[in-house]
Amino acid sequence: MFMDNNLNTMILRSGITKRIVAEQKGVAPETLSRHISGKIQLSLNDAEDYARILDCSPQEIMFKSNPAPILGYIHYNKTAEHSVDWLEYRKKNNAKYPGGDVYLPSPNPFEVGAVLFNIPEEYDGPWIDYKDSLCVVQLDPIKQGYVSKDSIQQTSYAKIKGGGVLHGHVYPEPGGTYTVYNPWRQDLLSEDTEMQRGLKLDWAAPVIASFWQPTLRGIDIVYDK
Repeated sequence: MFMDNNLNTMILRSGITKRIVAEQKGVAPETLSRHISGKIQLSLNDAEDYARILDCSPQEIMFKSNPAPILGYIHYNKTAEHSVDWLEYRKKNNAKYPGGDVYLPSPNPFEVGAVLFNIPEEYDGPWIDYKDSLCVVQLDPIKQGYVSKDSIQQTSYAKIKGGGVLHGHVYPEPGGTYTVYNPWRQDLLSEDTEMQRGLKLDWAAPVIASFWQPTLRGIDIVYDK
């Protein structure tokens, strides 16, 4: 039985060639390949050796952690107006902001995606704390197209049928429609944006974590070239 590990991902993240990793570990390239594939099970000592070479933790070597795709960006402009730019619904060659992958510090029990906050340098309003932060959302509702029960009355992202993506708390209504309530949008000019009712949704996915200092938490963001 082959057991998945995260060695190959950590080598790619380090930028060190596999030949050098094998040399520093003191094993043949073929042995490294078998460690990567799981044909030779990694011992704790192996994981500690690779962790020293790759400047990471043994846990990051031992446990496979799939990257979280960048799903979109939240923007706040100089006047604190808020918008969501969702990569899934744009043509790639017209995208102003790049896609990519976010490598989180620990594995998750289900697939997740990441939403990045884009705060301009000149911005000094109430959302300044969110500069360079990101949040993590459950991915399956987005991929499969349904409203997750875990998004009800919880902070979520929700895709309006035929429209854009909203950020807020999701509440079911009679007849299969939803209200999306976003108390953080009170700074916008229209009073109607805080509470949007009667929405038909393609999906709604809960936010499960937020990181205000991603680099200090060992999170790597690798953008598409």
